[in-house]
Order: sequence, then C-alpha cells, then structure tokens
Amino acid sequence: MAIQKEIWIADIVEKLLPENSFVNQSIDDSPFVTNRTVHRPNAGALPEVQRNRTVFPAALVKRTDTDGPYIIDEFTSTPSLIQDIEETEVNYGKRQSVTASHAKEIDKQIANWMARYWAPTLAPNFIRTSGGNRAANTLNATGNRKIFTLADLHKARTVLDDMDLSEDGRNILLPAHMLNDLIENEKDIIMSKDFRGDADIRKGRVMKLMGFNIYTRGRKNVLRYSNAGTPVVIDPSTTGAATDNAAALIWHKDCVARAKGAVKVFEDVDKPEYYGSVFSALARAGGQKTFQDQTGVMAIIEAVGA
Repeated sequence: MAIQKEIWIADIVEKLLPENSFVNQSIDDSPFVTNRTVHRPNAGALPEVQRNRTVFPAALVKRTDTDGPYIIDEFTSTPSLIQDIEETEVNYGKRQSVTASHAKEIDKQIANWMARYWAPTLAPNFIRTSGGNRAANTLNATGNRKIFTLADLHKARTVLDDMDLSEDGRNILLPAHMLNDLIENEKDIIMSKDFRGDADIRKGRVMKLMGFNIYTRGRKNVLRYSNAGTPVVIDPSTTGAATDNAAALIWHKDCVARAKGAVKVFEDVDKPEYYGSVFSALARAGGQKTFQDQTGVMAIIEAVGA
C-alpha cells in the first residue's frame, strides 16, 4: 500500500505549497521544524560609533545575545473515510477531493496562526483606524468601526521609516473589507496606474502601495484584537465576539521567522468495520517576531465607530 501513500503525499504537497503565500515573506527556519522548539538568537545592542575618537584604546563592550525560542505546533486534520480503495487507485477523483480539502484547511490554519505568531503585542506598535463609520465585519462583531484610510497606512510607513527598515520587504496583510475601505473611499489613488501596475497573482501579491506588498484574507481568517485600552491579540481558534476588531498586520520580511514542515500522511487501509480506508494528514509549523522590542511588526487595528 506504499504506492497509495506516496500518491497522497504528492497530491497534498502540490496543493499545500502555493496557498497563503504571504507566509513566505519571512526568515525561513523550516530546516529546524522537526525540533519541538526552534532556538533563534536575538542580537544585543548595536555598537556605539564615535566621531573623531580621542580616547585610546577604545573601551571594549561585549554584546550580549539572548535566546529567542519558539514552539513548533502540530496541525492535524480530522480523519476521513475513503471507501472502495481499489476504485480509488484507478479513479483519482474522490482521493483528490479529499486530499484537497485536508490540504486547504491545514494550510489555511497554519497561515492564520502564522499571522498570530507575528502579531505585535506592544502598544507603540499599534495604530487605530481613523476614517468614517461602517458596520463591523468580523464574525459576531456588532456596532460600527472606523474605516481604514491611506493616512493610517502613511502613519505606519513613517513608523517603519523611524525603525530604519528598508522599503524592500515591507508587507501588509489586509482583511478584505479593509482593502475595500481603501477602494471605496480613496478611488482616485487606488485606481491609479501606479497602484494597479504592480501585481503578481501567481505569487499571491495582488497590489503594492506606499512600498507595501499587499495580501488579503476573508472575514473568517483575519487577525483580530480585543477592544481593551491596550488591545490584546485574539487566537484564531477563539470564537468571534461582539467587541472584536479586525486588524491589518504589517511586517518586514527580515523581522519575522517561520518554520513549516512537509505534510505527513496517515492511512489505515481496508478497515473491515468501515468497508474502506481511513486517511488523515499532519503538518508542523511555528513562527515568531525576531526582535524582542518587536521592531518591524505593526498592527493597524479598527477603532470603534459612532
């Protein structure tokens, strides 16, 4: 039955890798994904530079690096029953349908959690939306939220500039409705040739604005924060609440890390009580912000509207 497993693995990998490509805009720690914990050193303070130094020899300063470990999580799909295995070997329609659904859901959940791993938690890294009012869009959220504006994005750009981060490698993951905020309320700029001219659908980069590569996700899979005075990021597995606020994640590719492993397929062939075979899949993944002060990551969080 090894041939069947090899076929399933190949089919899942083919469908898994191209999806949710914003995850690839990061430092790749995937070679270490087989470990339970990835140890990534955080560099200490930058060296001091003096102009026209007058004291020699210069005093020695030892840089102290700290360990920045992060945990690798396992993402497993609920087993599916595939009946009539002999027919499946000849007709791949059902197998492809089952493996596609497993691959799609695993990949989606890994991407959701990767955004959560990277999400900032410090108040200086937060910006609140500042536009007019519209209805809340996340699941179960109620009331109005202020719309996302180009002024909000410009403010985030200024913060990254002050962090001395290069323009190359800046990204923003936008909830689809926040991108619609821009399209509906900033038509003259959004529909300009400069904005629409930089797109690569194959790689998942749909647009670019103010130096940011723009990625989008639907309302069921967006980054969320609480409405506390200092917003608290919400786990993707947490049911939506009335007070949830959607957030756009901003990051520089050199300021976040990912570890994603290959998919492992599990099979229990010819189960007599099921008159078929049972199939499931597993993938390991994790990620983190690479700087303790959260340099290079920001969140533009919806503000509650009137």
